[in-house]
Amino acid sequence: MNKNYWFQNVRVFADNKLGAPQDFFVQDGVWVASVPNDAEKIDVHGSWLLPGLFALGVDFQEPIRDDIYRLKDGFEAMRRGGFCTALCESEANPLDDLHKLKASLDAYGASGLDFHFLGAISVGHEGKSLAEMLELASHGVVGFGDGNHLPSGLRFLRFALEYAGMTGLRCYFQPMERSLAGKGHVHEGHYADTLGMKGIPAQAETIAVHQILELSGWLQVPVHLKQITCAESLNLIRNARSRGVDVTCDVSIYHLMLDESCLFALDTHTHLRPPLRTAEDKEALWKGLEDGTVQAISCAHVPVLPQDKEVNFDDAVPGAVSLEIAFVALLAASQLRFADGLERLLGWLTDGPAKICNRPMATLRMGASSPFFLFDPSVKRVLRVSDFAGQVHNSPLLDTVQTGMVTGTFFAGQWRWNR
Repeated sequence: MNKNYWFQNVRVFADNKLGAPQDFFVQDGVWVASVPNDAEKIDVHGSWLLPGLFALGVDFQEPIRDDIYRLKDGFEAMRRGGFCTALCESEANPLDDLHKLKASLDAYGASGLDFHFLGAISVGHEGKSLAEMLELASHGVVGFGDGNHLPSGLRFLRFALEYAGMTGLRCYFQPMERSLAGKGHVHEGHYADTLGMKGIPAQAETIAVHQILELSGWLQVPVHLKQITCAESLNLIRNARSRGVDVTCDVSIYHLMLDESCLFALDTHTHLRPPLRTAEDKEALWKGLEDGTVQAISCAHVPVLPQDKEVNFDDAVPGAVSLEIAFVALLAASQLRFADGLERLLGWLTDGPAKICNRPMATLRMGASSPFFLFDPSVKRVLRVSDFAGQVHNSPLLDTVQTGMVTGTFFAGQWRWNR
């Protein structure tokens, strides 16, 4: 049952700006103008009230790998980070039939959070036979992907796009030409050579991007390119878009925060797929966000067990978690680059993902019911293991100093402190 709330001394982000401290009233989940009866008073001491965020690139690996992460861990991670909505695609649990899709809808539906799903392109993500995309589309998936695996054959990719085109939904690909990537772990270049590591050339991405864009334009099927890492990939996307290709793309939090130079620390938390690229590529990704080539930021949230990271770099399982810390870390980086860093970041973490998925988010305004979270910009803390949900903490930002904290959430009409 919804309660009524009276938030005191809060700065509300509305109409694309952060307002002066004021009182904020919620009655039965709706922002109202006056104090409701029996309202619970909550003094937030100047904290910001911000719209709930939309996470792209979420993989909880449930239910097949619940030894790593449970659904409730993922839900908790989202709340700690201010995320009320997510687009989910699991490498371990391909949604290739209606039974699996229904099971996921039921399992995630009781969370009080808003989840959308990608249906599988191929059965088992194996790239051998097409999944029943028309049936999956009719039962609620927002698009199709193959768990970050690009079909190895162009003929199969063509058939997949043609079938997906019958649904009108977008296909999501992480562009990586596997034969070029080989057994590489890091970006092919100076740092890989110095450390004696097997590299993945930028061309493993750019060649795949070119192939996907050529087929998308030819067949007139919309595509989304996940976690772009290279400057040249962005140029290919710009050129394709100028020719009328319907392509959207995102970049991941850690490719915006880090580059290949951090490999010298041999921190397995920086073992990611796709790999961290050059400093020049990182700058190009920020420019892509600024000029609109890139529509959204992906959380690229992939939990990995501690014992699978506490090994040699080459043997570590790639991936990182980010939901708990993504907004805080990106806000600091955005505000260093842009005078309107908060406004831009909220766009890349709300409307951007929502438009890609064709699922517009509710606007935070008077008389509306929409999820929000509170953010205290004055908190300074060292990021510890206990700040992450569940038993995993595989983030490159572990043990770093972070400024700001999501202190509470109001999702599905329920207020909760993050304590």
